[in-house]
Amino acid sequence: DGYNSFDSYASFKQGDYDENFGSNAWFQAYKGIYQASIFIHNIDMNYRLTEEDRLDMKGQARFVRAYYYWLLLRKYGPVPIMPDEGADYTLDYRELSIARSTYEECAEFIASEMVKAANELQSWSRFTGNTNLESLIRPTRGAALATRALAYIYAASPLANGQLANGSHPAQVTDGFAKTFTNFDGKPLLSLTYDESKWARAAAACRDVMECEANYELY
Repeated sequence: DGYNSFDSYASFKQGDYDENFGSNAWFQAYKGIYQASIFIHNIDMNYRLTEEDRLDMKGQARFVRAYYYWLLLRKYGPVPIMPDEGADYTLDYRELSIARSTYEECAEFIASEMVKAANELQSWSRFTGNTNLESLIRPTRGAALATRALAYIYAASPLANGQLANGSHPAQVTDGFAKTFTNFDGKPLLSLTYDESKWARAAAACRDVMECEANYELY
């Protein structure tokens, strides 16, 4: 149909878009999550690949799945986390309806999956002397650790960590958006109590990136 992802990216960079740009992100992300889950559960049946290659490809799929959740969390806030084994499409719609997870649950899921991905991925860098573009865009261990750190930083930020939006001193939220942002059963989706340890968790995750074997540097 003539669609090209590079054209889409160029349109965004040049400001040539409207309010409908990226409006199908929810559908596309969950489609990718579903496909990545199928891959993760079935790649080990391919014995034509070496064990190392299978593990690396599983790590790539796990990274992509968790990264889709990260994009959804940034765009929509707390979202439903699908069962790892998938869903039975023959069930009644009400049984298939999965409630949103809390912001903290989403962040923890993304972080834990990125740690697994970092352990499965076989490379800190995709660059070699004759590396092509397709290889360069594949995830690395460092990318997984960096996304984990970002998820923890956002989870520690005022909106998701029990602080009032106006920058008030950290305290239990007694009113405002966080208290009214709930699931259909009344479960709060944002933390109502400030937790200093979330910043320590985020700082430790950032340090993991800075001290990893990829030897990242600040310019």
